[in-house]
Amino acid sequence: MIDEQAVFPPLAGAFAPVYQRVKDAPTGETGRVLALFAYSLAEGEAFDLSRIERLPRAERELCLALFGYCLNAGLSEDERRAAAEAFAPFAAMHAPGARH
Repeated sequence: MIDEQAVFPPLAGAFAPVYQRVKDAPTGETGRVLALFAYSLAEGEAFDLSRIERLPRAERELCLALFGYCLNAGLSEDERRAAAEAFAPFAAMHAPGARH
């Protein structure tokens, strides 16, 4: 088993609980939306926000917290890179044509 503490630096602010939620259930629709949203924020990519509306309330609140954190606190380059690296495997898992 990989020691994630050794692989990834700690994730900033609201990225940590979103990562935990995605890690707990990476293959479902909720995990997919959360992973792609977090990755898009870290990479500055476009994201269809209407996908968040279909999430359960708790996960919508995670998305709002994540967006609020990025908007209000911002990310240093190191924090942005850590988040992008942490969510990249999940984003790749959900890329068109990927199999899991």
